[in-house]
Amino acid sequence: MENLVRRVRSLLVNSVGYVMAGFLLLVLPAMLPWLILYRIFERITREEKIVVGKVVLITGASAGIGRHIALEYATRGAIVVLVARREHLLREVAAKCMANGARDAAICPADVSKQDECKRIVDFTISNFGKLDILVNNAGTAKSGLFAEQKNTDDVKAIMDLDFWGNTLTTKYALNQLRRVRGQVVVISSVAAFVPYPKQAIYNAAKSAIVQFYDTIRAEPVGQDITITVVLPGFVESELTKGGPKDHIPSWWPMLSTPSAARAIVEAAVAGKRYHIVPFWYATWLPYKVFAPELLEWPPRMFLLGKPPTRAVETICNTVLGKDNTQKLFRALPEWVI
Repeated sequence: MENLVRRVRSLLVNSVGYVMAGFLLLVLPAMLPWLILYRIFERITREEKIVVGKVVLITGASAGIGRHIALEYATRGAIVVLVARREHLLREVAAKCMANGARDAAICPADVSKQDECKRIVDFTISNFGKLDILVNNAGTAKSGLFAEQKNTDDVKAIMDLDFWGNTLTTKYALNQLRRVRGQVVVISSVAAFVPYPKQAIYNAAKSAIVQFYDTIRAEPVGQDITITVVLPGFVESELTKGGPKDHIPSWWPMLSTPSAARAIVEAAVAGKRYHIVPFWYATWLPYKVFAPELLEWPPRMFLLGKPPTRAVETICNTVLGKDNTQKLFRALPEWVI
């Protein structure tokens, strides 16, 4: 009798879920025109942020996207504070920022994977310029490899320490200053926040956690006092993508140039956007994440890992082709696309 009750209860719960999903699918098309009108109204009434003379703190500014974000703000007449571990590269970026039109440029060598360093860079900015208007959380790192094969847990923790804690704790220490001037946090996440890209489990998790963190901050009282712009870039030519293993990214995959990515990021920030996916076509993957997440898993499983997309496909192929031929077929797929 108890088993029957459990089954009935489970059936009712699942039925409610299916009914709600069906209702949303029916309502969504009717809501689209209103959502489009809302977005148009929002764009018309949105005021672009003037960054001339604003103090902009940028982490991970020594190379890659961070370097070019600094240069973009410099051309708009901002005061830039550049943070990274490599001091000699920071000096080069600072000099270039001054040549590009920055009102001033200061460097603060630091490792934001350490909590006290997150506080120190904010204190440095305030002591030198008296305020902080825009915080750009860009610093990040990644390590490629299947999670089940990771032997050094320190490497795994290091990614979260920098990509998540280095991001959120810097924001924590900057909040009072940002609230005072109704400032802005610009967050560099990644499309990996919603795409299950293999061999990047911890990196993907950190980028996803960042998005949820700032979504929650928006709902809290502080979210009414500051602007939060979350940017989700796809694959960009940088040290992270160029320095990865050969089988990490297909050679034919479209890569956005670093200057183009940085320009899009700063333009989104200046426009005060809540979210911005760069380039825009990655947004076409979002419906799959919501309505058919398994379809996002199949291509990387086949073409990057050389595995059948599902157990059912594997069983069918084993029956038709034989187990050995099935393994050879799927192992050959990565060689065709990489």
